[in-house]
Amino acid sequence: MNGTTTSRNRLTLTAVIAVALVCGCAASPTAQTTSQPPAEVTFAVAGDVIPHEAVRAAAAAAGPGPAGWAALLSHVSDVFKNADFGFVNMETPVAPEHTHGTKPFLFDAPIDLITGLKLSGVKIVSFANNHVMDQGQAGFAETREHLREQGMLFAGSGDSAATAWQPVIVEKNGIKVGFLGMTRWLNGGSNPTDPTKPHVNFFPYPAGKGGASDPPGMDDAGVLAAVRRARAQCDFLVVSIHWGVEYASAPRPEDVAIAHQMLDAGATVILGHHPHVLQRVESVRTADGRNALIFFSLGNFLSNQSRDYRPTQAASEGDPRDAIIGLFSVARAEKGRVELGKVGILPVWGENNHNELGAGHTRVPVIGPVLIDREIPRLQGPEDAARLKLLEDRRRILLVRTGGERLVTAPPQP
Repeated sequence: MNGTTTSRNRLTLTAVIAVALVCGCAASPTAQTTSQPPAEVTFAVAGDVIPHEAVRAAAAAAGPGPAGWAALLSHVSDVFKNADFGFVNMETPVAPEHTHGTKPFLFDAPIDLITGLKLSGVKIVSFANNHVMDQGQAGFAETREHLREQGMLFAGSGDSAATAWQPVIVEKNGIKVGFLGMTRWLNGGSNPTDPTKPHVNFFPYPAGKGGASDPPGMDDAGVLAAVRRARAQCDFLVVSIHWGVEYASAPRPEDVAIAHQMLDAGATVILGHHPHVLQRVESVRTADGRNALIFFSLGNFLSNQSRDYRPTQAASEGDPRDAIIGLFSVARAEKGRVELGKVGILPVWGENNHNELGAGHTRVPVIGPVLIDREIPRLQGPEDAARLKLLEDRRRILLVRTGGERLVTAPPQP
């Protein structure tokens, strides 16, 4: 594995969640011994969770109820459990009482999905994406109730039009963290005309640029005002946004522009999703001197996309199975300002044994994310050569796309 060992040693997971204290003078030996590190908050973030029919079948095969869904994430769940906040984009309604059924591009999921995510260490989800209205406005409202019942935090909507753009505020270790979610796509759906009913935070593209002809949503100025209001309520603001072009390896120029404006308006980290493939990770220095971060697209995290991919195909055919878990921390620095700490990524491959099922080798579907750098050391024998080459190739492609300098060592399997 050319360069693998060197790049892995650049950072450790401990380094990702450690924040360096910046001081203008040398500390005395006594102070070094007695001073306490600043309180910090840690995050593990990933992309789209999509309950395709094959994913639902894999969950059912893995175990009953929530345990089956948790089993699909069991290879990576420790990363989320060890973070203060685990985040994914839940790209589906959960609406058993108002379901119209499922079919391609029209999703629904059982309540067990929410519980399974919670069991896996996920503490907050985005429920602002192009599929939230798949089961109608009633299904959208029902999903929000199930999220509340299961104790899952969710960003991107409100109980009414008046409250829709309010952030989720949570406090950890004396630091107030805000999450503000939004979507630029709604698959032809819309918010209810009744302003007292639940609304999703909709930030449509302008007409002629991929948006609706008369989009009933927030414009750039309104979104930036919402970011400023949210930032005024917390110490550190994370923005989750569903945007971009599906399967595009680069973000839309207008999304790059608004992302930088949101950072200058007060956000510090932006979590992008929707393209179903990875896009670049960008470090930014804001106008007021803060270090900030944009994950333009975290990629798929749990899905059935590219299930037929084989290493003999073009590399781009496997892109929907490449993913990362993003890691970052925050802590209070000098003068009390909460600052972004070290940032890292863990390379992930979307396991899917569909090809083996089709060949009749097994009857049990297996779908779920695995940490590539945990899998590679296990592949020692000649019978593992093909899988080893696959994972090494996907790892190399993934790091070129997202930035190998942010790679951190995978924690040992519990």
